[in-house]
Formats: sequence, structure tokens, C-alpha cells
Amino acid sequence: MTKTELKPYVEIVRRRKARNQDSPLWTTLQTRWEQLVENARLVLKDYLNGKATSRHLVMTSRELVNIHETVEFEDISCTALAMFILQTQHPMRFRDQSGFLHQLTRRLRGLSDMNAGTWFDHNTGKVKRVYRDLPARTSQQFGQSALEVFALAGAALAKKEIEEANAKRVEKSTIINAIQEMQ
Repeated sequence: MTKTELKPYVEIVRRRKARNQDSPLWTTLQTRWEQLVENARLVLKDYLNGKATSRHLVMTSRELVNIHETVEFEDISCTALAMFILQTQHPMRFRDQSGFLHQLTRRLRGLSDMNAGTWFDHNTGKVKRVYRDLPARTSQQFGQSALEVFALAGAALAKKEIEEANAKRVEKSTIINAIQEMQ
């Protein structure tokens, strides 16, 4: 899943958000995201104070905090919600739920430069960019965390988009039928 493939779905979310700026959905999502990040900070604090903690939980917490600190919430929410719309409209794009969680993780981490490293290629004399994926369990845990925040809203938005598309299709067919019945 590339950023380019996701772009039309991000635009759908942005248009929906622009039409419904006063909706409590956006503040609710932001509050839920901030609660998730605060929990991640507490996990990191406990880990740094010597509390035994799962390595994957610590890595997930670090990634959540890094993304929160380097990316605007609007970009995070639009990307996450766009992934849910994509999953609903094209369910065969993802092998299963774990595949979806992995791609959700990759797209959210891709919003920040924190997941990219560089190395010097001596053959070409250029610095190359390398994207580092998280271990599978960490990726699943990160995706599950994002799922808890955005899943309900994403599913509702996807349903709304399908309803609107069906209404447009019915309207088109009505117009076509009316034209065909003309003499």
C-alpha cells in the first residue's frame, strides 16, 4: 500500500471533514488519540524506571509518541480513516486482518521521517534512504492501538461513502431510464 494509492481516500476524508467541521467526531477522535499517546508515555516511563515490560509494547509506545510529536493529528486521522474506507471498498487488498493492521501501521509510520534511515552507497557515491519496518508483533500491536482509536469512525465513514455512492448510482439509472423512455 503506497501513499499514492491511498491519496484518493485521504481526499474523501478531508472533504467529509471540511463539510462537517463542527462535528464532535473530530474532537472525540483527537481525545482518544491523546489518551492512547498518554498511555504510551506511561508505559515508557515505567520501562525507564525499571519495570519489566514487553519489548513490543515498549517499541509500540515509542512509535506512538514519535508520531504524535512529529505529525499533525489531522494527517494521522485522515490517513487512518482513509485506510478503513479503502478496506471497506476493496476488502481483497488485504489478505486478512493482520495484513490490514500491518499496512495501517506502515501508512501511519510513513507520515513521519522517524521510520526512515540513511546509508551511504559507496558504489554510487550517494546517500540512500531506507525504510525500517517494525517486527511483526510490534506492527500488529501498533495497528491494534490505532484500530481502537479509529475503527468505529472509519467503519461509519466507509458505510456513509457506500450509501452516497449507491444513491448517485440510483439517480444515474433513473435519469438514463427516463431518457430511454422518451420518444
